[in-house]
Amino acid sequence: MDNPFSWDYLTTTPGSNEVFGPFAIGFLVIFLTGFIISFVAYAGWLEKSVKHPVLRRMSHKWAGWALSLFSVGLFFFLIRVLQINPFTFGMRIWLFLCLIALAAFCVLLIIDYRRVAPEVYKQVQERKQMEEVVVTLKGVKGANPSAAVPVGGRPVKRKRR
Repeated sequence: MDNPFSWDYLTTTPGSNEVFGPFAIGFLVIFLTGFIISFVAYAGWLEKSVKHPVLRRMSHKWAGWALSLFSVGLFFFLIRVLQINPFTFGMRIWLFLCLIALAAFCVLLIIDYRRVAPEVYKQVQERKQMEEVVVTLKGVKGANPSAAVPVGGRPVKRKRR
């Protein structure tokens, strides 16, 4: 086997006996499972099973990007399997570039999770506090639960004269 990172190796079209090598099978497994998972997440079927609010929002947000990335990777793999070379799309470098794009996508996903997660946790906690206030107001006689509720926690009880 040649050096898989040499320019000559990356810019040649694989022969018919080299189509399903270990690299190609690993690529196919990764990109096919990624395509299926991102399709399920983009369609909204994953939101019912994911209870974590940050992951639910991020899965819907990033699933479209992931779906397009995995589609492009599967397109280049299909060109490799069909043994055609339109516009030099059959070269090995395209699969290698798709893997680099997948690695960059994963890094961006982690950075976004670390940046957005604290804000979403804060919003979820505020929403839970508001629901607690509404529940306590429903139990008090004469209180109107549909009235505007202050955001800063529980309302202060006033002394009666």
